[in-house]
Amino acid sequence: MAHAGGRPRAFKSVEDIEAKIQLYKEYLKTESKPPTIAGLAYFLNVDRGTIYNYSKTDEFFNTIKKYRDWVIMNMEEFGVTKGHSGIIFLMKNYGYTDKHEYKVEETTAPVVINDADEVAEWYRTHGTDEPYHR
Repeated sequence: MAHAGGRPRAFKSVEDIEAKIQLYKEYLKTESKPPTIAGLAYFLNVDRGTIYNYSKTDEFFNTIKKYRDWVIMNMEEFGVTKGHSGIIFLMKNYGYTDKHEYKVEETTAPVVINDADEVAEWYRTHGTDEPYHR
């Protein structure tokens, strides 16, 4: 197939990139390295952006997504077993958060006091005859 212009395609077909991903996985295993998108790009001698650009095409979407999901799975497993903070940082780039959510509930209604007699009455009913002074 002729190329319309620009640089030639980095990957000729889905089978081509799948074979190269498999070679990268074998390399990772022999070198005991973790999988990354940047590592795959480096191994394939392309820019990391090229990998992301290919993932936007219908032809390569499933293959790149499957690899990306495999990378994330490995990060999650490593994070769970090792608890390394670097993994936490990387996971944030994949949409994970470490946000803490707090639920605050008010247990009593606010008291609105309009005059001095009401203030005195409020203190008497709450166990004291005098308001707290600083």
